[in-house]
Amino acid sequence: MNSTPRTDDAQRRVAFGVVLRGSVPPTVLSGGLAALVLALVRGPGGGLSALVGVVIAVAFFASGLLVMARIVDDTGNPLLFMAVGMATYFAQVIALFGVIVASGQVKAFDTVAAGIAILVCVVMWQVAQIRAWRRARLPIYDDVRLPGDAFVDPVAGSAP
Repeated sequence: MNSTPRTDDAQRRVAFGVVLRGSVPPTVLSGGLAALVLALVRGPGGGLSALVGVVIAVAFFASGLLVMARIVDDTGNPLLFMAVGMATYFAQVIALFGVIVASGQVKAFDTVAAGIAILVCVVMWQVAQIRAWRRARLPIYDDVRLPGDAFVDPVAGSAP
């Protein structure tokens, strides 16, 4: 029997929704500003390539968060949560690198501008995601047992 309490499915989805809503707007805003600066520095082609990079980065990281919401059933299990989170993040970074390398084959695509915009988005996404997780108010402790409540052994799953 699992000794960690299972989180309600609706509560888990709300928590991931809070994180998604907390991460996307600052990432899009900072990526848009980076694209604007890159359009001024590298020309309209650089700005357009930077916008494509912003779309790619937001799509990759939002999809990763949605994958986490579907795979992790028990947010009270930190080992599972961290393992799935690290595997998802590693897969995202590898896939993002593959997209950048493949897009380098297109002559009109400014890979430097797109890479800079993606880097800005990655850093902002991580900062915003950490901030949103801290504000998600997920319970991390077991419920307090009040006097008079029946004792339930978490290992055996029943009263002694």
